[in-house]
Amino acid sequence: PTEAELKAAKDNLIGGFALRIDNNRKLLDNVANIAAHGLPLDYLDTWTQQVAKVTVADIKAAFARKLQPERMVTVIVGGRDGG
Repeated sequence: PTEAELKAAKDNLIGGFALRIDNNRKLLDNVANIAAHGLPLDYLDTWTQQVAKVTVADIKAAFARKLQPERMVTVIVGGRDGG
């Protein structure tokens, strides 16, 4: 991503964080996620700071570790006539 795209994504995630925990069900889901994945107990307290720290280089490194472009395929659905 570009710096502008990353900033927009981070602004969206950080700005919408309160909506991820705005009721008991969502809060419980987050606590269950913390337990299931062995995340630190301060995960929700530090989440926005961790998101803010992400850089374009971090994203590129993660993609390089996780994606294997040489193994990807392109799937096209529909006919040549647009149908």
